[in-house]
Amino acid sequence: MVADLPGRCPECPGPASYDASVDDDAKKPARSTPPFPGGLAETRLLVRRRGGAAGLVVAAGLWLLGWVLGTVLPGAVGGVTSFVLAVMAVPFLPVFGIPSAGGPVRIGLAVVLSAGLWWTLGQKAAGRVTRGPVAGWREWTREFSLTGIGVWVGAIAALAIAALVLGYT
Repeated sequence: MVADLPGRCPECPGPASYDASVDDDAKKPARSTPPFPGGLAETRLLVRRRGGAAGLVVAAGLWLLGWVLGTVLPGAVGGVTSFVLAVMAVPFLPVFGIPSAGGPVRIGLAVVLSAGLWWTLGQKAAGRVTRGPVAGWREWTREFSLTGIGVWVGAIAALAIAALVLGYT
């Protein structure tokens, strides 16, 4: 009789939901990492607490990338690329007249004010993201990049305007 075979439903002529092929699929491992390690509440708390620090990490990453490209790329290309990335990381450099005027006080003030700017933008992004039902680093990155792009475009525009005013082409 067909119902006496293993993996068969006594009332159904075909394979049952507990067929061997279905059981094999159930034994496959789930995702290797959960989408929100520690749960939604812990991820929301981490984003809220570390949003400003993450903003500082983005700025430091831009500066480090500029330094690396400045040492790797030859000549003026490396110098310009390095300086543009440095201004993206420290957008207050043009406000204090750098590169026309330098000095440790001006550079120090620009770095401190820029760090405050990036920390504030990171915290604001974290605050906006954690209002929603799902708050993770992906959502923080999207929110932070929207405001960060505005700062970066403004910093590059300031360099372009300074180059035009000073007569560099």
